[in-house]
Amino acid sequence: MRNNFWGFVLIALVFSSCADDTLRVSCDDGVRATVRDLTGLDGCGFVFELADGTRLEPQRLAYCGTPPLPKEVTEDPLYNFEWADGKQVIIGFEEIADVASICQVGPIVKITCLKDVPAASEKL
Repeated sequence: MRNNFWGFVLIALVFSSCADDTLRVSCDDGVRATVRDLTGLDGCGFVFELADGTRLEPQRLAYCGTPPLPKEVTEDPLYNFEWADGKQVIIGFEEIADVASICQVGPIVKITCLKDVPAASEKL
């Protein structure tokens, strides 16, 4: 019984030591965007707004089923993203053709990379 306990502890440590950032690709070619909360508009949620005012609706992968989650869900840059209105980020994206949304504020995109931009007070 004691050997099972230590085996479980060892396995738990191995899996918990994996950093979440290892799943995200570099955003070297990304663009700066601001998170906007449009939940007050019918059928809308959070979107990314580019410097030129273009709004991008991110594709949100949903999964309904028994864990473990599929790799495509857990490796999605939005999987653990903390949404906050006004938050500055760097994003990489690909526009998805032939997809419609209820919100209709901009093109629907697949986010390929996502990186928080630290606030000015955090840089000090």
